[in-house]
Amino acid sequence: MQQNQNKRSFYELIFTIAIPVFLLNKLSGYFEENGPVIALCVALSFPVGFFIWDWVKEKRISIISILGFVNVLLTGGFALFQLNSNWFAIKEMSIPLLIGIGIAYTAFTKKPLVKMFLNNEELINTQLIEEKLNEHGTHKEYENSLKKLTLYFALTFLVSAILNYILAVNIITDIAPELDEVSRMKMRNEQIADLTWKSYIIILAPSFIMLSVILWKANQIMKKFTQLTLEQVLKK
Repeated sequence: MQQNQNKRSFYELIFTIAIPVFLLNKLSGYFEENGPVIALCVALSFPVGFFIWDWVKEKRISIISILGFVNVLLTGGFALFQLNSNWFAIKEMSIPLLIGIGIAYTAFTKKPLVKMFLNNEELINTQLIEEKLNEHGTHKEYENSLKKLTLYFALTFLVSAILNYILAVNIITDIAPELDEVSRMKMRNEQIADLTWKSYIIILAPSFIMLSVILWKANQIMKKFTQLTLEQVLKK
């Protein structure tokens, strides 16, 4: 299962980042005056195509995948209608912000997101966890700690939203109106390509650090209330 997930992540990187960035930078100079528009449409067709392929293959779809799909369509729409840079900055901020709000909401339900991760019976020995919680009488404290950790997890997306906004306002800038339409479209494509790969790198690094902290904290919670570590409850 891990091998399949790694393969999917590799394909996602290629079809949603690498190929679109290459096409946006290189294809705009072809097809004469229609080159920039064609380059944009062809480049965006790869992440859209990957979304559809993944959905058909897996027979399931996640909220994050849907938001990613909407993000791609909005990017294309904003570029084709030549909207000003503020629209792009708001869009880049809105996607992780919406995800963070959704995660935070689960903290106030019976199924906070972190608990859902730890209740994955394919990976986690949930029966052992329940036995230890009942044995130590720490079920309620455990549940409350997972809710708090879910809120901390939601904060990572707030940080991503802020970083996305800062990155977007510095890369997607307003283009001089005296330029002809083809030149403006070509420059916008180059800006979108620049934002695509830079946001992946700049957002990924702090997100990885914050997720590592979340996992460390989850391990501490597990150890405190069950006397077990995450390694001990992982199925071999």
